[in-house]
Amino acid sequence: MLASQHPGVVTLYNNIGQVYREQVKYEEALLHHHNSLQINILVHGHIHLHGAMSKRKIGLPLKDMGKKGEAKDVFTQAAAIRRSIFGAHHVLTIESERRAAE
Repeated sequence: MLASQHPGVVTLYNNIGQVYREQVKYEEALLHHHNSLQINILVHGHIHLHGAMSKRKIGLPLKDMGKKGEAKDVFTQAAAIRRSIFGAHHVLTIESERRAAE
């Protein structure tokens, strides 16, 4: 595993993205969350809980920016991954589906 693919790097990208979102710097937040998603896909594949988490984190600033269609798309993708892992009645699946429906 390359250092750039280490789980700590993913966590760092997510944390920095969250800070940018809280500072209302949505483009910067998206950049960091997309970096996290790319590493998660590379390491774990497309159907993994970490990818669903990254997609959810991408959806939040998109929603904040008023890009509801794009946010709905990534929330729906996160819900589909969570549904395939946990089933339809799991709290994380329900949370993703609720966000997709907003």
